[in-house]
Amino acid sequence: MPPQMVGGQALGPVVMARSGRGVVVVRQVLAFPTGVLIEVEAHGRGTWSDSDLDGSPLRFSIRFGDGRVAVLDDDAGLRNGQGPMLHAYQTQSSGGGPDASEEIQMSLWLWPLPPAGPVGVTCSWVSAGIGSAELVLDGDALCSAAEQAEPFWPAQ
Repeated sequence: MPPQMVGGQALGPVVMARSGRGVVVVRQVLAFPTGVLIEVEAHGRGTWSDSDLDGSPLRFSIRFGDGRVAVLDDDAGLRNGQGPMLHAYQTQSSGGGPDASEEIQMSLWLWPLPPAGPVGVTCSWVSAGIGSAELVLDGDALCSAAEQAEPFWPAQ
């Protein structure tokens, strides 16, 4: 979970993936001393069905430059105490109507702050025709942005 701070702006907005039936947009990436918040929204047309009610069809994973990997909501990185871990901190979705449209908003919390080097963020949304798409973040830029994070309230 993000700390009580204003995160340092690292990136955004950027279209991560697009198909004839869906689009995934990274609205912003905020860096903190303890991790990274990735705010995502997705829009689909003809993608929603009652079978989607059991969870988001969007899938995400992260690969650090040193080879460590985290899959959305797999807590292996937390159990080993070294990370990484990728958690859906907040999720909202709606869908339906005659065009079977779907809208998803997710806030993904990545722990810990990645080391220097490339950080691959991969998503897939099969029902929207997105098999796999990758956005590569710069670990150095994330570390620099984390240095710009400020506490909500000054220390007393």
